[in-house]
Amino acid sequence: MSNSSILKRLALTTTALATLSGCSVTPPDLGEIRQELNRHAEAMPQERLQKPLTVDDAIALAVANNLDARVKEMEEVLAAGKADLSQFAMLPELALKGGWTKRNTKKLTASRDTNTGSMGNFSVGEDQISRTGDLTATWNLVDFGIAMLRSDQEEDRVKLVMEKRRRALHLLIQDVQAAYWKAVINEYAEKKYISLEQRLIKSVADAEEAERNRVGDPMQMLAHQRAIVDTMRQIAELQRQTAPARAELAGLMGLPSASGYRLLELKDDSFLNVVEAAEAVEAMEITALANRPELRSEEAQFRIDVKDVRTELLKSLPGIGPFMGGHYDSSTFIKYNAWADAGLHMAWNLIDMISTPKRIGQAKNVAEVTRARRLALGMAVVTQVHVADIQYRHSLKEYRLTEQMAAIDRRISGLASKSKQAGSGSAMEEIKAEAAGMLSTLRRFILYSDLQAARARLNSAMGIDPSQPKDKEKEAEAAPATSPPPAPTVPPAPPPEAQPIALPPEPPAVEVPSESSTDAPAEPKAEPRAEPPAESRPLPEPAADATPATG
Repeated sequence: MSNSSILKRLALTTTALATLSGCSVTPPDLGEIRQELNRHAEAMPQERLQKPLTVDDAIALAVANNLDARVKEMEEVLAAGKADLSQFAMLPELALKGGWTKRNTKKLTASRDTNTGSMGNFSVGEDQISRTGDLTATWNLVDFGIAMLRSDQEEDRVKLVMEKRRRALHLLIQDVQAAYWKAVINEYAEKKYISLEQRLIKSVADAEEAERNRVGDPMQMLAHQRAIVDTMRQIAELQRQTAPARAELAGLMGLPSASGYRLLELKDDSFLNVVEAAEAVEAMEITALANRPELRSEEAQFRIDVKDVRTELLKSLPGIGPFMGGHYDSSTFIKYNAWADAGLHMAWNLIDMISTPKRIGQAKNVAEVTRARRLALGMAVVTQVHVADIQYRHSLKEYRLTEQMAAIDRRISGLASKSKQAGSGSAMEEIKAEAAGMLSTLRRFILYSDLQAARARLNSAMGIDPSQPKDKEKEAEAAPATSPPPAPTVPPAPPPEAQPIALPPEPPAVEVPSESSTDAPAEPKAEPRAEPPAESRPLPEPAADATPATG
């Protein structure tokens, strides 16, 4: 087989291998975006979505399936891959060369005598077909040092990307908690308020009819209409705040449709667990300064900037390094066709020496800017911790009071219903009390959602990873308190807060349900008098204490 046919086959084989490798490495084309979203939705755990989701389930689904979180995770993988690849730059260069040449004519050479000017005979000093090969290893010590610094920088960039992912995860958990509780509250409002809304509308219409027909006191009818309409307006405002939450939660969990999952069901007297703000703010500052992703990112960036200064310093040095190689030449005119050599080479670009001080100074300035930015971020982190702690304490205090008010309104609604059934109360008072109870219950749930969001902001301000608060504090679970109505107000009693603590024990001490239970069956006419004192229930207790004191 001729040499030309061998070369042709070698070229065809190389072209085919390059084409096949290109086909296998090239990523697939982008599909239609809607189909991609549908495939993503089909890949989600359907068995979990068929069950009512707790807040922990929603967080787990968001962490595993949120598309933005996946992008951050892939960016971390890319950074780790670049860090691994940067280590290969520290290896010496090992170059393999080969050649094959053929002349159509022989290379004939002659020499001229410088004294006589006469030409000598032509001679051959090179074969018509030549084969050469080289295997040479070179190692530039300056390039090796720069490669080490670059590799360390890539490791720091991996940490930087990891901290950015941590920050994104903190914000994701914070958004999921806020959206989850608002979505649960919205479902509660939609289920409970539909029938009540129709009754409220009918009550307003009846009051308008009574006003037109001059039945009863017109001012009382107008006051009733205004109270009911104002309650409906406030409930509508609360619904407006919670209506988009289900769609937001679906997006955070990576679901294209807001109807593809179910949530736990709240009840009027559901017990909701809260975490007390018992930690000192100084300890929270220490935790935040040690854990905040932004500060860790700036620390990694500062290490990168310092290595840039060292890199610029190394670039100013001459490149020096050893080399070693083996060579082959098929020429028949040399005695040893294969040989090896080794040595040391040096190269120095003197022009770069002019810009070296400027480049090193610029790299130092970049590092100083990073130092100043880290200090400013530290001050911002401390401020965020103080603000988040104050917001959480005030949200907790407001929630305690609203929880107590909701319990009182439930008892008032129960008494008004019993009074109407006994014939001593009016339908207007019953519907007004029921609407007030619905409003206070919605406010309680809304404030609980705000309280959970404030707690998530506090954890995020301290830089606590989402896994830690999930283990330390269980998110609110809906647990119906079936038999005793005062049960929801009992757990809030022990908190070490100053003002709210004295309030929750009072409703259980009044024992309103026992009062209504004793009056309801025996004396139906005594119940209308039990309703007005409900707004001033602490008064009978001092009177009872004062009587034995005077006696």
